[in-house]
Amino acid sequence: MEYQIVEATEKDKDKLYRLLQYALYDGSQYIDNDINEDCIYEYKWFDKYFTEPSRNAYFIKNNNDYLGMVFVNENLKFNKTGKCIAEFLILPRYRRNHIGKQVAYDIFNMFKGDWEVQPMENNPIAYSFWKNIINEYTKGNYEVKNDGVEDVFIFKSN
Repeated sequence: MEYQIVEATEKDKDKLYRLLQYALYDGSQYIDNDINEDCIYEYKWFDKYFTEPSRNAYFIKNNNDYLGMVFVNENLKFNKTGKCIAEFLILPRYRRNHIGKQVAYDIFNMFKGDWEVQPMENNPIAYSFWKNIINEYTKGNYEVKNDGVEDVFIFKSN
């Protein structure tokens, strides 16, 4: 399936926030994250993706169809500089088409240099996804460090 990675702009904020809600819902079965009194999963960093140059948010689209979204930032655990995946969602209907793998590769290639990816370790599907993607992308040239809670995959994109 073809797709485009499209940077989210201020005018897209509402759409991006709705997609983020799906990602937070998806992950809520693995972490302690409850909805608030307005039935919304809060995400205190959301507005910073539109004001801080070190944060980037993207839609994954096929023409007018939304397939998912990706958030990238520099909230690193071990490296002094580089990027990390903060949020990653491919909507369930589009999973198993290798879109997630290709999007991950494209995002890594957009930002050359040091990377950290910290999947929810208690989410075995996400952990396996990222471990396999990073192993294949780097041809096994990565390391894993634990921040005291979860594993962090550390590698370079060239």
